[in-house]
Amino acid sequence: MASTSNYPFGLTLGGLLVGSLVIAVTNVAVTKPSSVERNHERVVDDQAALPEKIVVVTDEMAAASTANGQFAVDLYQRLAETKPGENLLLSPFSISLALSMVAEGAVDETRDQMTDVLRFARGDLTRIHQGQRGLQEAVIPDVPPEVMTKIARLRAELKSANNRTEEFRGKQRWKDARASWKKGDKLATEINLLTTGTSAYELKIANSLWLEKSYSIEKNFLSALETNYGPVLFPVDFIKSPESARLQINQWVADQTNDRIQDLLPPLSINILTRLVIANSVYFKGDWAQPFESSQTRPERFHQSNDRSIDVPMMHQWNWRSACYGAFQSDGELFQTPHEIKFELKDDDPSLYPDAQGHTMLALDYQGHKLQMIFLVPQSADGLLSLEKSLTHDKLQRWIDQLEKRLVVITIPKYSLKWSCELSETLRSLGMARPFAGPEESQLDAVSPSQRPGNRFWVSQVQHQTFIDVSEIGTEAAAATAVGGEVGDEALEVKTRPFHPIFKANKPFVFLIRDRTTASILFAGRYVSPKD
Repeated sequence: MASTSNYPFGLTLGGLLVGSLVIAVTNVAVTKPSSVERNHERVVDDQAALPEKIVVVTDEMAAASTANGQFAVDLYQRLAETKPGENLLLSPFSISLALSMVAEGAVDETRDQMTDVLRFARGDLTRIHQGQRGLQEAVIPDVPPEVMTKIARLRAELKSANNRTEEFRGKQRWKDARASWKKGDKLATEINLLTTGTSAYELKIANSLWLEKSYSIEKNFLSALETNYGPVLFPVDFIKSPESARLQINQWVADQTNDRIQDLLPPLSINILTRLVIANSVYFKGDWAQPFESSQTRPERFHQSNDRSIDVPMMHQWNWRSACYGAFQSDGELFQTPHEIKFELKDDDPSLYPDAQGHTMLALDYQGHKLQMIFLVPQSADGLLSLEKSLTHDKLQRWIDQLEKRLVVITIPKYSLKWSCELSETLRSLGMARPFAGPEESQLDAVSPSQRPGNRFWVSQVQHQTFIDVSEIGTEAAAATAVGGEVGDEALEVKTRPFHPIFKANKPFVFLIRDRTTASILFAGRYVSPKD
């Protein structure tokens, strides 16, 4: 497997002004010596959807995806318990990849503990490595480097033109706004032509090993990692220049994540005893399949609890192209959302939604319809804790499978989060204790050929840092077309009318970014407040 850090990646746009989401995450495990989804019916734009590469999900990939999903729910729930009332954002995919590489060097009880917590079958690590390799290759888009470069340049020009258009409209300089809009339209047309045959999002996954230059590691350990994770090996001088090595690792992380992750390894986290750092980074940027209109974004009340609320910017749209909706009762069973209702009923009538202990779900596609963001919103502002406790991987998959494509009236917040955490205590609490137990008990003997007690590896820290920005950049009013089709003729004796559910993420909610083809959960988090 070639190094994923050298893969070309690109980004496409489907219209003049697009909604966007940017995520960057990095996970690092530092070691020291002593001292498949069921696909929903495809939703496409008025134009043909972008072709995507054909992915065959092997048994190994399915096993790895299921294990990763179970680990994702376990880790999310444990972090949610220890950090109540806080925003949360992690990449279980990144963490699983990094710890999978560490697990290759584990033996005996440590290997069992790591595979159990990661939800891998014992004695089946080779098969899991093969599955992890397949999952990484499946989610990475194929874009020629020259196309990537040109799209990036045109994208920057388009953003500038869009900003000028909004500025001119705000000043009621209609002639200048029209000229700026025409320029943006021309740029968008050129970008759309370039996207033919390419993927509609940008996703980079990179792995690296940072090894003390005077130290040796087992050939079998290195070979297994190179075959399945393609890490770049960097010899560094931890003994004489630990601070320089720390800065070098942090710079690599920043480069891989478009500068979204800064200073992953804090001061003094690397010292003269460090011998190996295993790093993984994931960077994602995608455009909504149906963008939001920026002129519809306005401050509205976000209910942090039943007795506390705050104003946050809320985005609005009528989505008929790329939304899947479902509602569920408190016992997890599907609430039968009607397609037609009595004419006199209002769309927000409580009878059309689950009770206060239930929740609603929404899946929004990104361009290309391969990746999607999923929202889980409890009906009660105080219902997040109960929803989180009830989560299991199987239940989550079942809920996603029951989501239905339909027109949805959507309100979601525009938000940006940064989050970081040292995960060793959390992993210990899940049952992965021995890797952190010190050189005498870590049982990471398959990493290094050295048998001297002072040179045995142990995991000293697992640093995790994430960033997310959910926004809309657009003036195309897609909602206008949908509204026009919803009003009945008063001259007719209409007893029923179509019902389009209202989805409002105006209270604390859970969100996921997942790959539809492999069911891989790339990111998971919760939004509780614009400020922690």
